[in-house]
Amino acid sequence: MRIHQLAATFGRLENKTLDLGPGLNIIEAPNEGGKSTWTALLRVMFYGLNTRDRSPQADKRKYLPWSGSAMEGRMTLTTGSEDLTILRRTARANAPMGAFSALYTGSSEPVPWLTSANCGEELLGVPQEVYERSAFIRQSGLTVDHSEALEQRIASLITTGEEDTSYTAAAERLHRQLTRRRSNRSTGLIPQLERECAELRNILDQMADREREISDCREQQARLEQREKELDRQLALHDTADRAREIREALSTREAWEQARKKAEALSADVHSLPSQAELEALRGALDNLVLDEDAASDAAQEAEQAKAAWEAAASRLSASPVPASSDLPPSPPKSGILLPLLALAAGVLAAVLLSLAGSWSVGAAAGCGILLLGILANTLLTRNRRARWEADQAVLRRRQEQEAETYTIIKEEADTAREVWQRTSVLAEAAAARWQQGLERAMAQVHTFQPHAADAEDARIAVEGALARRLAAAQADREAEAAALRWELRRGSAAEDLPQTIERPVLSRSQLQAERTANAARLEELRRRLHTAQGQSQALGDRAQLEADLAEKEEQRRSLQAEYDAISLAAQVLETSNVSLQKRFSPALGEKSAEIFTKLTQGKYNKVLLNKELIPSAQEKGSLLPRETFQLSQGTADQLYLAVRLAICDLVLPQEKKAPLVLDDALITFDDGRMEAALTYLAQLARERQILLFTCQHREAAFLRKANVSNIHFVEL
Repeated sequence: MRIHQLAATFGRLENKTLDLGPGLNIIEAPNEGGKSTWTALLRVMFYGLNTRDRSPQADKRKYLPWSGSAMEGRMTLTTGSEDLTILRRTARANAPMGAFSALYTGSSEPVPWLTSANCGEELLGVPQEVYERSAFIRQSGLTVDHSEALEQRIASLITTGEEDTSYTAAAERLHRQLTRRRSNRSTGLIPQLERECAELRNILDQMADREREISDCREQQARLEQREKELDRQLALHDTADRAREIREALSTREAWEQARKKAEALSADVHSLPSQAELEALRGALDNLVLDEDAASDAAQEAEQAKAAWEAAASRLSASPVPASSDLPPSPPKSGILLPLLALAAGVLAAVLLSLAGSWSVGAAAGCGILLLGILANTLLTRNRRARWEADQAVLRRRQEQEAETYTIIKEEADTAREVWQRTSVLAEAAAARWQQGLERAMAQVHTFQPHAADAEDARIAVEGALARRLAAAQADREAEAAALRWELRRGSAAEDLPQTIERPVLSRSQLQAERTANAARLEELRRRLHTAQGQSQALGDRAQLEADLAEKEEQRRSLQAEYDAISLAAQVLETSNVSLQKRFSPALGEKSAEIFTKLTQGKYNKVLLNKELIPSAQEKGSLLPRETFQLSQGTADQLYLAVRLAICDLVLPQEKKAPLVLDDALITFDDGRMEAALTYLAQLARERQILLFTCQHREAAFLRKANVSNIHFVEL
């Protein structure tokens, strides 16, 4: 088969076209140039778009056209002798690329044997899973992961040629059967039956426990009911004793009432002649007031005596205080004298004569005048001193006279005030004494009405207190008689009963019996609840015979399922053994073909490839004793090993008659130049048999092929 052209509105592609030639196509584009988009479109054109994938990276989201247009694609190809055009477009928004049509190229005639579902498998000869794991090679997906479809294809090649047999599918079916019966200790039909059997046994055990509990409750109930009857009998004895006591108390109450009535009547007759309670209390209040009045009169008399004594003392002080006397000093100040100036004049004359006799008249005259002046000055100063002493003596005398007059005035005012106080208190004392006397006379007149022998206020007080006590006793007797009558009225009915002749004394007190009966009743009620609960639980558990029958039936089912489980386990072991045998037959052939390709890609450095049943390869270097796992190889060598295995799988599983094209997306990016050239040489040889599409972001592949002048090469730049 050969693809001629791809055209699409898909992802970043907007009405873009890719023309392809026969043989090896080198499709060159930079990163993010659309290479992966074209390879995804090719897969979708063959096998359709998975619309059930709801992951964020689903193709229906990832390759939505950037322009917002509807997703669509067209592919023209030649298969056998027929030229076909495959169309996929979007008719509904929720089904992108869901509208499919296959036409004969150049006409509108549909291809009857192609549908949307079988297009890829009819044209390429293998289902999508096989194609993606063999001929659809991407740099990020060189490894071969497990696939049931690929396993069926491999099995068909080494057994009968039928592709409807898969070890994985068969093993999965057996595993599902085993899981259905027992997946682990807790799930599956067998554990479920075991749980149901255990539940039935548990129910039967519970039923036996409930039956034992019911029997025990009934025995305890009989004992408690018997004890309840005995306690009731003992309480009845207490009731009989209580009735006898009530009768005796009723009779005693009647006797007490009669005595209280007689006493009340006697006391009532005794107080008949006395004033009323209110009058006696008023009289007692008046006597209490007399005490206060007497105290007030005594205090007033004492206060009058004290005022009289104070007046007499003030009068004595007044009579003893003299009237202020007049001054003995001269009434006018003293006059200045002439004796001293005359003496001074004589002394001056004498001094002048003496000096003149001495021959100095002028000096003598001057001395005489000076002495005269000194005498006059001395006389003036003496006169002033005498006047100052006189004025001082006058001031002292006036102050003494003023003090004596002030003292006399104060004593006289105090005497006048004391006389007025004595006169006023005397009047108040006489009034208080008269008020007390009048009150006493009135009170004594009232007391004499029931106690004529009372002589004074104290006798009157004693008489009043005695009368009040008699009144109080009579009132108390009346109240006691009324209370006794009420008690008798309440117990009159008991007194009408006959007193029991014999009374059996209970062993325990009433409170002890009542406490025990309450506790016994509580235990009995709790026991009845337990009994009813146990009976209800026993009934809810079901019928014992039916439960035992169900248990036997489920035990039989469990044994049958366990036998099936053992048989299926044996079949799974046999299937595993057969699969190992098939792997032993297929793995050497695949390893031999992979080694042939890997030797060419590594330019003879490695000559052996080994694969396990999961198709995980290991490579052995020429001259080495042990193979190396992929993690022991460099990234480039590991990618070359994976590519060799993928190409070997293509050679073995792809139908030779279909010649399905190989698609490689940056599969050589980690190869060094030498091994890249070896890989391109091998792919160019392989391109003689089938079309190869090699997408790359580098120029070295095209440069090498152009330089080597390899034929049947088609170069495309995006």
